[in-house]
Amino acid sequence: MKSIYISGNAPLYGEVTIQGSKNAALPIMAAALLIPGISVLKNCPRIADVEYMCRLLQSIGCFVERDKNEVRIDASTVSRSRLPEEYVTMMRSSVMLMGPMLGRTGEVSLHYPGGCVIGDRPIDIHLKALRSLGTCYSDSDQELEAWTAGLRGTDILLEFPSVGATENAVMAAVAAEGVTRIRRCAMEPEIGSLCAFLRCAGADIRGEQTGCITVRGGRELHPCCFEIPSDRIVAGTYLCACMAAGGEIFMKNAPEGQLNAMEDVAIRMGCRLRRGDEGLWVQRRGILFSPGYVETGSYPGFPTDLQSPLLVAMALADGESRLKETIFNDRFVVVAELNRMGTEIDVQDNKLACIPGGRRLTGRQVTASELRGGAALVVAGLCAEGLTAVGNRYFIDRGYEDICRDLRQLGADIDSW
Repeated sequence: MKSIYISGNAPLYGEVTIQGSKNAALPIMAAALLIPGISVLKNCPRIADVEYMCRLLQSIGCFVERDKNEVRIDASTVSRSRLPEEYVTMMRSSVMLMGPMLGRTGEVSLHYPGGCVIGDRPIDIHLKALRSLGTCYSDSDQELEAWTAGLRGTDILLEFPSVGATENAVMAAVAAEGVTRIRRCAMEPEIGSLCAFLRCAGADIRGEQTGCITVRGGRELHPCCFEIPSDRIVAGTYLCACMAAGGEIFMKNAPEGQLNAMEDVAIRMGCRLRRGDEGLWVQRRGILFSPGYVETGSYPGFPTDLQSPLLVAMALADGESRLKETIFNDRFVVVAELNRMGTEIDVQDNKLACIPGGRRLTGRQVTASELRGGAALVVAGLCAEGLTAVGNRYFIDRGYEDICRDLRQLGADIDSW
């Protein structure tokens, strides 16, 4: 397995271009199944999860072609409804194929999806939403089969604003006859991107920024071309890296208005931020201050995907910090490895991390066990004395095109082999 090697304890300076969004690209690729023709997706990130999704779509009969950051999906030839176990168990995002598959073929069968080990991620909310639209299920310990005699519009009240369940419900509702209203839905920017793509293809969707999405389904969709927006989590990771290591960076194409919670924390910790026409300028010189208390939450709250790299900055800050996780019940799995580097974080009840602050980190050989925690270990390596080796790079490659390339552009001494 490839590892990432960082010789740290140096500030970051320079410019980096933020890649296309993983969390926007994957549901949009799934939604392309609803279009009996060619969807052209520009600015699609070259990451492992996108490659897995390409293979999943090919396995059910789609023609998929990649040229650098452009993906062309021809779903006119869909011929199978069974999703191969080898790809489904590799990534959580495979579950979002259920809605469009039911809308396109009326049936789907798959193993329960895999992905990062960050706690329980049940798909009950997905299943309840799809059942409301007219889906039936049969399942075993490992496999799920779903079918419908015809999806029909209805009112759906999600028990929690799940991003994936909202996406599945929207895609199924587009194929359903009649009007569907999805209440208590997620409002993450990626939901907006999915709705914008489907509107581009001819769907009638409204209200994605209100917590209640209305879909007038049954419309015939047509081929379209769509540009994937920049990745707010990648931008937030590099913001955390500059905050922790110090320096001055410019993030070209950093999305505007999607990182407000992260930017507020950075300012509280002593960073200077300036938004320009082309991106976000970040500067951190002098003392890094504790932000006090931070709590993750559904958008527009602080993103759970950024709490791991934020832990590193909190460990270096002057003063004690506390970070409460409200989305996943095992998001602090990275703490054991960070503590080996000297963070001294204490996790209580798997929900609250107490960070003493003022730590000096030391390079160690550490191991990534999930995507965002792996990125946090790289951020820690940038701030540590000596050499840090982060094993299991493949977890990081699921969401970052080339984290070594990007950080080298900011002056980091980092490589992988």
